[in-house]
Amino acid sequence: MIGIVLIGHERIASEMLAAMEHVVGKQSLMEVLDVQGDQGPDELVCALQAKIRACDIGDGVLLLADMFGGTPCNIAMGCLKAGSVEVVSGFNLPLLIKAATLREKPGTLGRLAEQVVESGRLYMRVAPHVSSVASDNSRMAGGTGA
Repeated sequence: MIGIVLIGHERIASEMLAAMEHVVGKQSLMEVLDVQGDQGPDELVCALQAKIRACDIGDGVLLLADMFGGTPCNIAMGCLKAGSVEVVSGFNLPLLIKAATLREKPGTLGRLAEQVVESGRLYMRVAPHVSSVASDNSRMAGGTGA
């Protein structure tokens, strides 16, 4: 199973984990790192590396950062290792749910990263365009693996 570590500003990582677990249930091999204003870069790197080790059972770890270019993402990018640690920025709840439900299925860490980004984008809509959401939902229910 691919491990997952969420990293984000203040408590966004912890709160997003709680929301995701509310939908899909408690998850193993999943950790969070909430980046507070009083933590230095070295402290954050050490903490993130420890969380990565705790989640890695040999299938790799997906690091999910809240926002590209922010401190949490920059710290995550420093841990990037092709094939064993991948970084995705800009997580949302649909992306997290997809990650939790697909990470046990056969496939590579890189492919999981691609699939969760696709899912995160798919569920971002302007409210009046609900007909396109219904169409996308029926396509996903058809087993396309999005």
